[in-house]
Amino acid sequence: MKVLQKLTPLVAVVSAISLTSFQPINAVNFGEKNIEEDNVAIIATPFRHGYTLMLVEQIPDQRRCWSEYGSNPVVIDPLLLEFDFTYVCKRSTDSNGYSIRLDQEDIGMDYLIDIVEEDGELHLVGIHRNPKVPRLYIGKTNGITEGSLKIFLNKGWQLTKRTYQGIETEHFYLSGSSVAINSTEATNCPAVVGVHQ
Repeated sequence: MKVLQKLTPLVAVVSAISLTSFQPINAVNFGEKNIEEDNVAIIATPFRHGYTLMLVEQIPDQRRCWSEYGSNPVVIDPLLLEFDFTYVCKRSTDSNGYSIRLDQEDIGMDYLIDIVEEDGELHLVGIHRNPKVPRLYIGKTNGITEGSLKIFLNKGWQLTKRTYQGIETEHFYLSGSSVAINSTEATNCPAVVGVHQ
């Protein structure tokens, strides 16, 4: 009985901490910050039987992290794989490093990022967990060939960095605006946006 009496306040404290400290990720209000996109390469990298997305950020005044050649498509030579790129390049290769943000709302929990081949080029797309929801077409390579290829963002999309309480983090957003994407200037985008749930 005495043990139970001693444990009761402890359980109450732990419960209070749990309720206040461990909020769902959706409850966190992240912001975003524009970045110098020329310092980041958006790359479709061969992986198994397809492609995967890799973002490489160049730290200014350091050894080059990648080189480009050709056009339609532009081939990327990922130079960072040839040396220790610590403090020289930053690399993001999965959902820990990037996600989709649309109209100031994080939708990374609902959309998976993939690279698909359609009409003779590679498309960077957001695929909703509900297969009935149309894809988001975010970028494309303007052709296809062997090797790693540069992805160009479609109109209405840009790269930003996630912020938390005004502080920039290392997490990238593929950030879109429905108004810009659906504008007459962006009619070359295969998907109409405004259906995320």
